[in-house]
Amino acid sequence: MERERVRAEMLRKRDGLAPETRAVFSQQIVDAVMHWIQREGSDTVMLYLSMQSEVETDGLLEGLLHAGKRVCAPVVDTERNSMIPRQIRDGKTDLVRHRYGMLEPSTVCPIFPVAQLQLIVVPGITFDLKGYRLGYGKGFYDRFLVNCPHAVSIGLAYQIQIIEDTFPEAWDVPVQHIFTETGRIEV
Repeated sequence: MERERVRAEMLRKRDGLAPETRAVFSQQIVDAVMHWIQREGSDTVMLYLSMQSEVETDGLLEGLLHAGKRVCAPVVDTERNSMIPRQIRDGKTDLVRHRYGMLEPSTVCPIFPVAQLQLIVVPGITFDLKGYRLGYGKGFYDRFLVNCPHAVSIGLAYQIQIIEDTFPEAWDVPVQHIFTETGRIEV
């Protein structure tokens, strides 16, 4: 019950940010993540494709592709409650609209081997300082991250999305870093 209250409250806060503010904050976050990825040397990255009021990842996708990184994004399989990473080579031609409205790689994009993922960029409605997150409540990322124990996972969020406690459940998988417009939080 507490998690649902927090989820609804944080969605209201995130949705309440002006689009111009979200765009500026998103660019600051993308710049910091790109710099960090270059420094850390990650060559294979799975990132979420932003929707609604999430931290915008369009610039991150283009920056990673321009930097020669291998980039993939998840295709959501609602029947199996799973995500399948597919490689994106062109951010303009490789993406299609999912029936739920978000962009995802088309079926012509090759499936990317999970074992080769070095970095996974994770969305969230809210994150706590231990790296736990609340998403939309379907558990797609938690189930996926369990199968990627060697990959580093990072969350992208606006500073207003950082709270003290997300009341994690036993199956929740924390991220190792959270990037906001004010900097990187190492958990």
